[in-house]
Amino acid sequence: MSRRFSFPLSPVSLSLLLACLAPPVLAENPAATQQQTLAFDVPAGPLENSLTAIARQSARGILFDPALVRGEQAEALHGDFTVEQAIERLLQGRNLRLRVTESGALNIEALPGSGSALELSSLLVSDSWQEDARGPAYGLVASRSATATKTDTALRETPQAISVITREEMQTRRHDSLADTLQYTSGVVTQPNGYSRVADDYRLRGFDIGPRTGGVLRDGLKLQSSQFEGGQEPYGLERVEVLKGASSVLYGQLSPGGLVNTVSKRPSDDPLHEINVEYGNYQRRQISTDHGGPLDESGRFTYRLTALWRDSETQYTSIDDDRRFFAPALTWHIDDDTRLTLLATYQETRTTLTPAMNYNVTKYSATPGRKIPYDLFAGEPSFDYYSGDMGTLGYLFEHRLDDGLELRHALRYFHSESDYDYISLNGSRVTGADRSTLTRSYNSREDIATGWASDSSLQWSFDSGRWEHTLLAGLDYYYKTYDSHRWSGNAPSLDLANPTYGNLPTVNTSIDRGSDLHSRQAGFYLQEQAKFAERWVFVLGLRQDWASSHTRNYRDRSRSTKSDQELSGRIGMVYLADNGLAPYISYSQSFLPTDGVDSEGRSFEPTEGEQYEIGLRYQPPGRDLMLSAAVYRLTQENVVSSIPGSDFDEQTGKERSKGLELELKAGLTPQLNLSASYAYTDAHIIADNDPVLEGSRIEGIPYHSASLWLDYRLARFGLPNLKIGAGARYNGTTRTSASVSDRNIPAYTLVDALLSYDLDAHWQMTAKVQNLTNKRYLYCANACRYGDERTAIGTLSYRW
Repeated sequence: MSRRFSFPLSPVSLSLLLACLAPPVLAENPAATQQQTLAFDVPAGPLENSLTAIARQSARGILFDPALVRGEQAEALHGDFTVEQAIERLLQGRNLRLRVTESGALNIEALPGSGSALELSSLLVSDSWQEDARGPAYGLVASRSATATKTDTALRETPQAISVITREEMQTRRHDSLADTLQYTSGVVTQPNGYSRVADDYRLRGFDIGPRTGGVLRDGLKLQSSQFEGGQEPYGLERVEVLKGASSVLYGQLSPGGLVNTVSKRPSDDPLHEINVEYGNYQRRQISTDHGGPLDESGRFTYRLTALWRDSETQYTSIDDDRRFFAPALTWHIDDDTRLTLLATYQETRTTLTPAMNYNVTKYSATPGRKIPYDLFAGEPSFDYYSGDMGTLGYLFEHRLDDGLELRHALRYFHSESDYDYISLNGSRVTGADRSTLTRSYNSREDIATGWASDSSLQWSFDSGRWEHTLLAGLDYYYKTYDSHRWSGNAPSLDLANPTYGNLPTVNTSIDRGSDLHSRQAGFYLQEQAKFAERWVFVLGLRQDWASSHTRNYRDRSRSTKSDQELSGRIGMVYLADNGLAPYISYSQSFLPTDGVDSEGRSFEPTEGEQYEIGLRYQPPGRDLMLSAAVYRLTQENVVSSIPGSDFDEQTGKERSKGLELELKAGLTPQLNLSASYAYTDAHIIADNDPVLEGSRIEGIPYHSASLWLDYRLARFGLPNLKIGAGARYNGTTRTSASVSDRNIPAYTLVDALLSYDLDAHWQMTAKVQNLTNKRYLYCANACRYGDERTAIGTLSYRW
């Protein structure tokens, strides 16, 4: 288990494991609590993790020296036990015993004569157990995050909406892509351009936050330059966090919708090993493996090695879904105050872009002529292809300078190469009775992208009377290049009544429509988190950004440069109640540079966003539950708008999104987990040069979306090793084009299902089905594509 980076105050390490924010219930009536029977559901794994799970489920403290249990593996624990019985079952056959003090405290000690006795009197005891904001959460419900503040902060003390998908949640639903991971998150539209295996794309609170906006991060650092560099592999992630709304104060250039930050799997202090073998429909074959633990007896060096290999077809016979993923990591505990972690990834993606369709050629259009069937690949199998390689190499450095003073520095290099050819579908031309010809065009691209990202910060935590302060000052830098060669032209048409492949386009390389972009962003930020009387939390942040870019167009060899400066901020307040309620209010800003010039040759100003948000969180002490609610108003100005009758644009546009988001994650019982969300998103164009567009809905954003997931272990029915799960995802009606009001895309609901069985402490079998009813649906945003059909995957896992 990767524990929180801490600095011991005594020679012997100690873990006091408690349910998050729970008071020690034994202090009032220890005898009654010791006799209470609970229904436990603890998976097999490291003994330390199992003890952590028991402590959280029971809200009782367990005192032990981590050295006593390091390297020990525990079998799964399912059934009704007292806390003492549960611990004793885990300790059977070991040189360990449970000792219960007169006050009811639970101490794990070495058996007499084993040579590992623990002197409790020499230990300093903390008053609560905390998860690592940058590491495992050990459950469905996370309580801490570092994404919103760049400090290890409780979610209840964060004055902005944020959703956290833990490793356990990803493991339960077994996501195939990062976009799949976010399908049950309120306010997020995943893959707004429909079926895709090339990249992950998102819209949040009505605005695009895909990789091309800089809104997809890895370990708090910006990652990709465009949306065509391959999506992140979720098997290599510890958690995924979605920060909603304007958030430039800590990260610089961003869309006002927010950001997605993924957290890499880190080296583990305790040994962990697993291997998974998968097989599914469309000839899917995948093997994945994950290993970690100490490399030496003292534990100064720990490692993690994650890998995946997949060969798969898809619902389109001409599209594969092949991936290779490899991620090594190494941590060096230099001393008690210093830690260095090296992280690297390498990923290969081999697939094909799904041809983008005009709405009029889809099955949903009432225009004359044949339509493209769901199962027809309307491109050219011998022409369409995507090959992408992506790699990263970097490090995270942490050092404690003094009591309350910490230095953090992160650096990463990114490199991506992508070659892809694809057919785009234009319109349908009626050529006779029940015959239509589909007009097409071709695109051929070669892209190379690189990026250097760094972030250095100094954090100072101190108390002043009834005030607790956490001051943060930092400097981050991001340099990226994006060299793209693009050739396009008309492609041979396709007869929809009798589609015949093989009439390939001839690529004309004489006109290169690509460009070579070099851009830089540097930002200096300051933040104060102040807590008064353990009740009131104030967050204030300010950032100054400097951005510049240089672009060379290959078509006419023209060059353009632009530079921007921007000051952005955030202010928020939270009230912490004893019962777990935490209402908050906040205001935040964002900015994103805009390419292009107006009719007088002047560079466009950055688009600017601002958000007002009021929210409420509820995380009752001793409960594995988090309820979040937020209402917001989000506005983006300086939007580029085309001038009617002209080839030029100007920045007169304005867009506004306002809405309500609800999200609940809860371990209702040790056997039953619940995840539910709802979002009402009113996203409209407020101002535009085209009067037809003013007042229309932003394309592809539903008013209503909702999701529900339940999984249940059948311990009450005498089947403690069997778990079943089911979920539903609802997406309301959307518009296909902001300028055409009668093109409604119908609402749809997709159903998912899961079945898993623990054969023993090491073996597990899992079967999952996505889109169980094989619902067919369409999604349009800029272009249209049909959605994913039913997929079924079986998995055999072995952990030791």
